[in-house]
Formats: sequence, structure tokens, C-alpha cells
Amino acid sequence: MNIEEIIQRIEEVNISSNYWFFRTDHGELFDDFYEGGYIAIGWDYITQNDLRNRDAESIKSRIAAREEFDLDTNKGKGQATAAYNKLQHFINLEKEDIVIIPSRNSDKLAFGRILDEGMYDEVGAKSFIKRRKIQWIKVREIHDLNPIFYQVKSNQHTISSVNSYSKFIDREIGNLFKKGENTHYVLNIEKEADISFNELKSFIDNIDSLLININESLRFDENFDEFFVKVNLQSKGSLELIKKGKSLAVLAYLLFLSSCGSLDNERDDKIRNIIQENRKLLENTKSDIDSLRVNINEMTKPFENGD
Repeated sequence: MNIEEIIQRIEEVNISSNYWFFRTDHGELFDDFYEGGYIAIGWDYITQNDLRNRDAESIKSRIAAREEFDLDTNKGKGQATAAYNKLQHFINLEKEDIVIIPSRNSDKLAFGRILDEGMYDEVGAKSFIKRRKIQWIKVREIHDLNPIFYQVKSNQHTISSVNSYSKFIDREIGNLFKKGENTHYVLNIEKEADISFNELKSFIDNIDSLLININESLRFDENFDEFFVKVNLQSKGSLELIKKGKSLAVLAYLLFLSSCGSLDNERDDKIRNIIQENRKLLENTKSDIDSLRVNINEMTKPFENGD
């Protein structure tokens, strides 16, 4: 795989995407949503046509009548407005927005991306007719996630913005991606025993050396003053490398080859030269990966089915 082919494996994350937590009726709808590749919202008596063409007050009045909210009280007005706002959020979801849904008791969270340009009606559905198509990316046990996700799942609204948690969500839905000017490479560490200082230092030092050597060998002329790392290692955790340029993607590919035992099978001359010049360093980094129990399956995903 040549350099340009490696760069093409970086997933582009839309910097303007919004992030939403979407409830599943106490988990009752989780399996239907996940297996069906969609999310849906209730209030079936309010149609798409209503939402697009009727004014807010008339829709709120209809909601109040059906749900028996008293619009003469502040409580009733608030209930009707809350339902209306949820419907508006749903109809205004955009393609490539990120959605998280919880299972029963929020034991699991599913992460997905909106595929369609707008809401559609599921013909023949008995309920929850208004829907959006979702590409589900992964499901994670809540106890395997960053503890911040306990705050994410605590929101009781049907649909709520979780944009403030976007950086944590990004780490869950991809491990080699570009957002804005920066490339991100996430290594999920599954070692549950204590991680020694020297063990982690060895890993980071080896990565730093590899990136410098890649940069020099390929003449990328990258600025290493803009190289950052985020570490979250409560039991299972992650190491996130962040920098501008191409060297991080090449590093990811080299670690992929190393983890698969394929260093000697590389056909591209430039990559093969880097391997020859850094073989001992790559072997040491592979030992660090094994010691830290980095999730190999996730690490290799960006380059699956590569040549």
C-alpha cells in the first residue's frame, strides 16, 4: 500500500456534525432500532406535513388535546412545548449527525451515524412511524467506556444534544480519523492490571521515535510542536494521538503490519525502506502493544482488505 492509499484510509469526520442522545422507551426499542438500522419518534398523530407547514401553536394545541395537557397552566404549556421541541429536533437532524442510543438499564450504548437527508414515514408500521436511517457503528458495554458516558446516559429527555461530549464520542466511533486539520489515532488499551510508568513511557517514546523517522524518511516536514496525546487509562482505556500531517497515518499502517506479522510482505518501496530502517523499533513497539493489550481488531480496521 503506497502513501496516498494509506492517507485515503483516514476517515473524514464532519466537523459540523451534531451529536445526539436518543432514548429507546426504557430500552424496549433498542433491539428494533439497532437491528432495523433506524431511530424513530412517537406522537404519530403529528405528521411530517404538520411539522413542516403548521405553526407551532396549532401543533402544541393538538398535542395538548391528545395528551390531555392543560394549556391554561404553566405545567401544561411546558409539557406541550417540550413534546413539540423534541419533534422539531428530530425533523431537523442532519445527515452525518451522530446518534447514541441506550439499551435497557443503559447497560449498553450503540453509536451510529445518520444516513438519510430527512425524515421518512415507515409505511405499515403500527407505531413510531416517523423515522431516520442509521448506520450503526458499534455497541459498547457501559462499564467499558470512559466514565463520562455515565453523564451522557443520565439525560432523561427523548432526544438531547451531547455536543459537549463530542471528543469522547469521536474516540468510540473511529480510531484513525481526521477532524478539521488534525489526524487522530486512537489505541484502545485493554490491560486491566496496573500499568507501570516505564511500560507506558516505553510505548510513547517508541511511537515518538517512529513518527520522527517517518517524517524524515518521507520528507513530510511536519511540525512536532503540534503533536498531542490524550490518555484515559481507568482500567481499560485509550491513548489518543493527535497531530497535523500524514505521518500519523503511516505510523498506524506500520503498526497494522507489525501486529499482523506482515512487515516482510510489504511491496511499496518507500514503506519497505522505513520498515528496514526501523525494524528493531517496530519490534519493540509491537512488544509494548502486546504488553498493554492494545485491541488489535480495532487497530487493524482502517487497513482491512488492503493490498
